[in-house]
Amino acid sequence: MNEMELVRQLQTGSRTAFDQIYERYHVQAYRTAVLLTGNRADAEDVVQETFVQVYLHAKELKEPAGFKSWFYRILTRLAWKCGRNGKREIPDEDIAVCADRADGGDCLSRLIGKEERERIRKAVESLDEKHRSIVVLYYFNDFTTAEIARITGCFEGTVKSRLHAARKKLGKSLSDNEAGGKLLRAVSHAE
Repeated sequence: MNEMELVRQLQTGSRTAFDQIYERYHVQAYRTAVLLTGNRADAEDVVQETFVQVYLHAKELKEPAGFKSWFYRILTRLAWKCGRNGKREIPDEDIAVCADRADGGDCLSRLIGKEERERIRKAVESLDEKHRSIVVLYYFNDFTTAEIARITGCFEGTVKSRLHAARKKLGKSLSDNEAGGKLLRAVSHAE
């Protein structure tokens, strides 16, 4: 069943539709919440509250095609609210795919890869919540700038500006190491 039909059924109060939407979104929602709040326990709470809000307010969604943006708007706002109060912890396995494991690299390669991911994670963590949110939504969830604008409730130009500023901040904090150089090249090509 396609997503728009599921959303229409959810709007009528269908528990089955809700369960299917949950199955489609819960893993990515949790990953996003961890990146935004910096804390697994808070992320679980944010995801749970997001799904509660989705179920309770689904009838208020005017256009089923806008569900994904609406869902992530709820999630992002709850995560911002929660993230202001908590200690930040960002787990390695939730941030980067361990590419060096897939190619069977040697121990040294895995160690270097882990160190690079750690430096990147710390750099992303050091961003303020609005810049961090844009980076997480853009790079870790593959949203377009237009979608991020709908999610965050700001203009697309503001999203582009924040993304550019975040790239500069990340580049500056990572420029003194090879991982930073790789990331800087990657984000420069994304512009």
